[in-house]
Amino acid sequence: MILQNHLERGVRVKVGQHFGTIRYVGEVPNTEGEWIGIEWDDPERGKHSGNINGVQYFQTRLPMSGSMIRSEKLTKFQTLEEAITEKYIMTEDTVRMDSEMIRAVQKQLQASVFEIVGMEKVGGKQSNLHQLVDVSVRYCPVNAAGALRSLVNLQMLDVSSTLLWNWTVVANIAEQIPTLKELNLSNNRFVDPYEEQISVFAQKFQNIRKIILKNCALGSWTELVRLARMWPAVEFLSLEANDIHSVEDEAPYFVALSRLKILDLQKNAIRDVDSLRNLGKLPALEGLFLNGNGIRELRFSEDCPHNEKVDLFPQLRSLYLRDNPLQDQCATFNELDKLAHLEHLTIDSDPSVSYEETVSRVVGSIGGLRMFNRAAICEKLRRDSECDMWKLYATQWAEVRNDAQRLKAFFKTHRMYPRLMERLGSPEQFLPDTRKASNMINLQLVNEMTAQRREKKVPKRINLHTLQNLIVKLFGLPESMSSLQLYLLDRKRKVRIPLDNHGKSLDFYSVEDNDTIAFE
Repeated sequence: MILQNHLERGVRVKVGQHFGTIRYVGEVPNTEGEWIGIEWDDPERGKHSGNINGVQYFQTRLPMSGSMIRSEKLTKFQTLEEAITEKYIMTEDTVRMDSEMIRAVQKQLQASVFEIVGMEKVGGKQSNLHQLVDVSVRYCPVNAAGALRSLVNLQMLDVSSTLLWNWTVVANIAEQIPTLKELNLSNNRFVDPYEEQISVFAQKFQNIRKIILKNCALGSWTELVRLARMWPAVEFLSLEANDIHSVEDEAPYFVALSRLKILDLQKNAIRDVDSLRNLGKLPALEGLFLNGNGIRELRFSEDCPHNEKVDLFPQLRSLYLRDNPLQDQCATFNELDKLAHLEHLTIDSDPSVSYEETVSRVVGSIGGLRMFNRAAICEKLRRDSECDMWKLYATQWAEVRNDAQRLKAFFKTHRMYPRLMERLGSPEQFLPDTRKASNMINLQLVNEMTAQRREKKVPKRINLHTLQNLIVKLFGLPESMSSLQLYLLDRKRKVRIPLDNHGKSLDFYSVEDNDTIAFE
């Protein structure tokens, strides 16, 4: 274990509210005593890059983030044990002070109804470390573990913004608290472990399920995957606000993160399509946060047929894509439809169209979606959105329908369209008048329960399912009656022909202009 007052390169320190890392310990010519060279987390806190009077004592990543200070200015270090005791243990003096304070308030308010009950019991409860389940020592100057065996029920530990700086101390903490499941290490800076330490630490971190490493200056995915070998059971990993630019396809990848369910990569700099494909190889991933990464496009596969799904992201259900400059939302939604289990998507609306149109596009394009921007998608919204998309691309479909190659390309670009046509029929009624004039027929519609009659012009190729929905709206029927029994009243043979196959169109049953269709 690192001695609490030991200063060396890599040790994290705090002066006032500022955090930094020791880069130099030693003398400076023409001065007396020992100096500490600090690289500050805040680049505006320093005065130089480690170069003083032409001598490079240490090197900082940013040009003005370094300072030389005396050790007496440093905040005194604490062990985690000391920090928890100071924050959570209620001593007899504290109980007495709280009791005196309540009596003073009671006297001032002249409220005898207030009674001082159980202060000693409260103190006793707080003094029992074994009852603590959730502990935070955020901003405390912790840089060592101390004795933690009494924390027998602790499950969540927040040591963010402390002075932890090497994995030996963190592993010691985890080893002493075998019940620990969640560990927040955000806003700390760690030196890389030696290769021979990784397998040793993996035994000590074997119970950890959730690790938060927000703003820890992690510079690459390769570095992260190497660290992840220490966390064999991790299921939730937050890497928000680091400096990860790309996700490489590496052999240890599957082993190190094979159990990962939730991955938070918000506010990094991941932009390229290959990185997104590589993330798609995580076998157990269910939730992926990519807000604020600068992503311009998604492209999972060029050759995925419209009726199939890609092998990437096999378990992904929730995807967060806000604050990314996506160039073509329709293309984005088409790509997302290739994912097998996507149910929840958050994304910014397209500023060139209304929010309602964005909703219509996303719901009509991604077949399995259940929530959009945290709002549930009801069946009516889905039907309306699909109908909107059916109408929107009717003309484009008509232009390519007689050319097999062009039609195949159209279905790749608009994966939803074959599904919509299967459900709603041919969209010919939405084509320009010159195309649809000869294909329209006039129907006499009769409600046999009320004898109400309506006349309606419809496309000859309209399918029966769509005709049912039209009848429900035309006669003002409840939506629960959308499954109507339709009959063709054949004028020539004077018989009733049941129209049973709702996927077929009117011309399949040889319905002609001015025929009568009854329903009940």
